[in-house]
Amino acid sequence: MLKQQGYQAAEPSHKTTPASEFKISLGRATLSPLMLWESARRALTPNNRFIIEYSGEGLRRIRAAADFLAKLVDAEEPVYGVNTGFGHFANTVIPPEKIVELQYNLVRSHCCGVGEPLPRDLVMAMWLINLNTICQGHSGVRVETMEAVARILEAGILGCVPSQGSVGASGDLAPSAHATLAALGEGQCTMPRGDEFVELPAAEAIRQAGVKPVELGPKEGLSLMNGTALTTALGVKAWYEGSYLLEVANLAAAMSIEALGGARTICAEETLQAHGHPGTIHCGRALAAWLGGSSGLARLHLDRYQVQDPYSLRCAPQVHGAIWDELQRSGTVLEREINATTDNPLLFPEEMTSNCCGNFHAIYPARVNDCLASALTTLASISERRINLAMRAPRGHLHTFLIDNGGVNSGFMMAHVTAAALVSESKSLSFPASVDSIPTSLNQEDHVSMGPIAGTKVNRIVENLRRVLAIELLAAAQAFFLLRPRRSAPKLAEVYLRIREFVPPLEKDRNLSNDIELIAEKIHSREILPQEGLPSETP
Repeated sequence: MLKQQGYQAAEPSHKTTPASEFKISLGRATLSPLMLWESARRALTPNNRFIIEYSGEGLRRIRAAADFLAKLVDAEEPVYGVNTGFGHFANTVIPPEKIVELQYNLVRSHCCGVGEPLPRDLVMAMWLINLNTICQGHSGVRVETMEAVARILEAGILGCVPSQGSVGASGDLAPSAHATLAALGEGQCTMPRGDEFVELPAAEAIRQAGVKPVELGPKEGLSLMNGTALTTALGVKAWYEGSYLLEVANLAAAMSIEALGGARTICAEETLQAHGHPGTIHCGRALAAWLGGSSGLARLHLDRYQVQDPYSLRCAPQVHGAIWDELQRSGTVLEREINATTDNPLLFPEEMTSNCCGNFHAIYPARVNDCLASALTTLASISERRINLAMRAPRGHLHTFLIDNGGVNSGFMMAHVTAAALVSESKSLSFPASVDSIPTSLNQEDHVSMGPIAGTKVNRIVENLRRVLAIELLAAAQAFFLLRPRRSAPKLAEVYLRIREFVPPLEKDRNLSNDIELIAEKIHSREILPQEGLPSETP
């Protein structure tokens, strides 16, 4: 199971790739989704040295909450999760000599996840979200516990966290419990060894790293598990990848417009301003930057005049723009959630109060995941329509299915079918999980968010979208090849040559599966469209 995620069996390694160092400070200022995910992704590279710091203000808040919690423990008054049971057992008082054992039992009992393990970047993102939550000063976790967790994470030790088993109820309990269990020196984990990751018992990993396992105090097991960490991490991943794929979609649309003879007037500045939506303006300007004023291909189409183009070409700025606006809104909600206090109960040292609440309910990031699922499916859908147009170009200037000697050769016929299948699957995955609550814990948790399910679905849609865009880029590149010696706009010509570094033109039928997967991977690795190479918004 772990091998499928890129892990290797535990074997000695003698590789000596130099380590790179990265530092993240929590509790100082707002932690953005971009900073969170670019930090978490480093957990996928064995030779990254990760340093976690807590700001002075964060440490002050942590100590104040821990001191207040100690007073509550000494007073022996019932406080949920401190000296009471959990969920349905909330009214069961726990004797003082059992309150530490209670925390260990809580973590162990909630390790009921199943399914494929989460990749290391998601597990690291969960930890960063949880630690950032505790830095807000309402949990009661001690500074020494926070430092112990940091040292374990810095050693690259991350628990093997099953991907299924959370309904986003009192937070993402089962996944966070598995992550916490490894910090206690129990269960399985992965850690770097040379240039690879190995799986081994967490106790052995902690021993090899020369760090100490976490020793839980009152409420600490609950606080390390509570919150919306997995739902939010899944949302951040989808938001991060989706934001980039929107720019790839702008590129793909520009190539299709160029190849199919679409009118450039759709991204004229006056047209965009007349619509007025920020997303339309952003995406229309991106299209204009790719297309430029004219080109050899644009002049070719003048003698095949059409009054109006099909919507998948003509409405690209508006459809892509609506997705851009959705991504902006989603990023705002995710940033609030990353920096929210999602524990329960919450401690307020200055007011000397402990409040039970529902901040752990993952409805906000769950809704983000559901909204992004719909948005990114829409982006894949319009891309598939442009691929369909290329199969028999409206202006009649391209070979059917983009291939010479059609009939003997089928060309891109089945590549389009693959795109249609991916879009159809994405549509079926777009049903909002967050409307499908199911009661748990003897109806104590009678409305839940289903956030992890929503997050899993949207990230599947991200993968589908990436492949659909790969097919559109390949189809447009094939059209450019067939239209030689006419040349496309200069920026698009550069992209065409980049695609040709990886995949040759289709001169007769061959296995296109490898081409599609390769270009999808090159999109993922930012080799087709480097982030620093995005065009200016100015036409």
